[in-house]
Amino acid sequence: MKAAEKNFYDFILDRTKADHQEDMKHLLAELLERKSTDKLDKMYLMGVVPRALSYLEPDSVNEVKKVVSEFSAKL
Repeated sequence: MKAAEKNFYDFILDRTKADHQEDMKHLLAELLERKSTDKLDKMYLMGVVPRALSYLEPDSVNEVKKVVSEFSAKL
């Protein structure tokens, strides 16, 4: 995992509800795997973002949305 990916991973996990940590880890692993194999696209992100947002602490949702938007704009 590259440093930027590790930062993204840690950023998201730090804002994830305790009872959804494992779910988020699996989702992020899938996301990073798709990115490494050039199978990560905006349609995929649109499909997983609602699930990912449901795993987050409510007060972190807007902050994470901003970061994910910036991340997906680089695709």
